[in-house]
Amino acid sequence: MKKIFTLLTAILLTINAFALDVWDGSSSPWTNGSGTSSDPYLIETAENLAYLAQKVNEGYQAQGQAVFKGVYFLMTDDLDLNNINWTPIGNVNMNMQGYYFAGIFDGWYHNIDNLYIQTNVDVCGLFAGAGGNAIIQHLLINNGNIVSTGAGAGGIVGGIADGAYLYQCVFSGTISVNNSGSYCGAGGITAVAAGGSRIRGCASNGSIILTNNGGFTGAASAGGIVGIAMDNINIARCYNTGNITANAMFISVAAGIVGATVQEDAIIISECYNVGTINAGTKGGIFGMTSPINPTKDETIIHVLNSYYLNTCGGTTNYGTSMTSAEMQTEEFKDIIDINGHDFVMDNGTNNGYPILSLSDYLLWEASEITPHTAKISAEIHAGNDVLVSGKLYYARYNNETYNEIEFDIEDHVELILENLHANDIYKYYMILYYSDGQILYGEGTHYFFTAVDDVAEFSASNIQIYPNPTSDYIYIENIEPQSVSIYSLDGKLVKTVEKANVVDVRDLNEGLYLINIGGKVGKVIIER
Repeated sequence: MKKIFTLLTAILLTINAFALDVWDGSSSPWTNGSGTSSDPYLIETAENLAYLAQKVNEGYQAQGQAVFKGVYFLMTDDLDLNNINWTPIGNVNMNMQGYYFAGIFDGWYHNIDNLYIQTNVDVCGLFAGAGGNAIIQHLLINNGNIVSTGAGAGGIVGGIADGAYLYQCVFSGTISVNNSGSYCGAGGITAVAAGGSRIRGCASNGSIILTNNGGFTGAASAGGIVGIAMDNINIARCYNTGNITANAMFISVAAGIVGATVQEDAIIISECYNVGTINAGTKGGIFGMTSPINPTKDETIIHVLNSYYLNTCGGTTNYGTSMTSAEMQTEEFKDIIDINGHDFVMDNGTNNGYPILSLSDYLLWEASEITPHTAKISAEIHAGNDVLVSGKLYYARYNNETYNEIEFDIEDHVELILENLHANDIYKYYMILYYSDGQILYGEGTHYFFTAVDDVAEFSASNIQIYPNPTSDYIYIENIEPQSVSIYSLDGKLVKTVEKANVVDVRDLNEGLYLINIGGKVGKVIIER
């Protein structure tokens, strides 16, 4: 673990010393990481990314349609896909049937340049589909070019469903869809969003041209962020600057954020804005219409809150608030949509004066180099377009509510050593960062680790014995009267409690290393299967 963590740190520290990795069209397996939150698989080359597409598309270790469910991936460098035709990650259709990505993919603000897709598959994007509570975050695509004769295309993902979450993703480029089916959709971030999915802090700077040649019954729906939304979707703090065009003989809809819905489920759009030009039969500065297929559906559960569009963009539907460019290029406008204080900042010269995403966040790693009395805590920090001035790490014993704190300066990579820890004990820790105005960035929850055992550890000193260890079925406890027994996973979650016992049934627990607390004394137990 120490070796892997050191390698990860070295890669992240030296990231800017290397040129863009340019894809040659091949694939190769990743060689670092184990897929956990503390030791993610490292996507170091474009060939590694292509290998991810290969494994997802073949249904590698799939749980139903979900592939790599709960598995972590981290990009460590900018990638150039070299305008070679890309095979999307996943192979779903508009109804999300097929294999889709269900893991956690973190681009860590690295660029993917020159994405090129020319295809007739139903749904496409860098990822074709994401579901099963998948997370795709901190991902930037530049100079993308997607040309499809399928039913849908998105700059980041073709379709998301089943609780998927897209966070701080940005697409720049062009998307062109020309389809002859009954309906088609395109979005700067995703073509289709369904199943309680969420999109936050994303932006599209690309142009979209969507054409349906399905004749008198054909419909087309395009949106700067989402083309078609259904099943309780939440979109917050996003914006579009690209031109959106939809063409169809029957119904064509284009809008700055979401084109249309096809069901009567709730959709919430909040703190978003659009300055891109809209061209279609139905034009929405923020949202277009309820259903291109059935326009008589109820609109009362479409909630567009605190969202704005440029008065010259061409939007005519009654969603959002129209403003002039002069109004939208002010600090006052930035403050209106920036309700959390640091989701947006003023333009740095890249967005024609309109607010841009702050793109601030951090990755707090699991503790490493743990001894009985010390541990190392590391973090990667991305200040983005904002101003972060300092940070604090808080840590305490598991049952103690009084935290120790360590203050540190903002750097891309931070390493802190915790000292004078108790041996054979559980510790919890979390981190907060401070902006220049005093507000805080609290991006992750509490982490846990346990210290190593030494000769004076409480558990050993008490002469408590547990056996067998490792075990596969029962734990027997000796040299102590029956006590309350609690068993914790390595991330600090309580997985089992037994009152006043000398025997504990662990047949229902997964294989692995656990902490066991017996009457206030903490030890370790290994469960084998």
